[in-house]
Amino acid sequence: MNAGLPVGNRRLVHTRHISCTAYERADGLLDIEGHLVDSKPFPLELSERGALAPGAAIHEMLLCLTVDRGLTIRDVRARTMHAPYGICGAIGDSYRQLIGLQIGRGFVRHVKSLFRGVAGCSHLTELLSPIATTAYQALWGDPLAKGRDGRFAASLKTPSPVDGCHALRSDGEIVRSNPQRFQQQD
Repeated sequence: MNAGLPVGNRRLVHTRHISCTAYERADGLLDIEGHLVDSKPFPLELSERGALAPGAAIHEMLLCLTVDRGLTIRDVRARTMHAPYGICGAIGDSYRQLIGLQIGRGFVRHVKSLFRGVAGCSHLTELLSPIATTAYQALWGDPLAKGRDGRFAASLKTPSPVDGCHALRSDGEIVRSNPQRFQQQD
């Protein structure tokens, strides 16, 4: 995939796929799943796993956060399907520390401090940022995430997207021209 950027001669050496998917559950909560897969286009020898064919997963991890509509984390499940070392998956239960935290301003910075170094898995921790933005996107436009007045955060206390990016800056044109949509209720 070139994405329209000019490039010269090049050779594929590594692929990292990250995908995030949001599911609404029957109980009204949301499961936000992040999936990471690393692979190489050539054979690779790993000390514990032996020979890997081209395209075989070196890393494959799944991290699922169950959140309410206020983006408070209610449950966490981590699974390592493939890793260079058998012990890699043992860190998964550490991510249950996230239960009770709210996804919002400072979330990514906070979780990176919780799981830095030997306290976490760099791959699972990396999934937390796209999972967090996927959680916001899952609620965006959802009538259940808005009050009767149409405000984004309304009565369910979903964190506001205002000042979360350049386009939605509080003193910018989009927020100024749509004050009802972005006004946070107390």
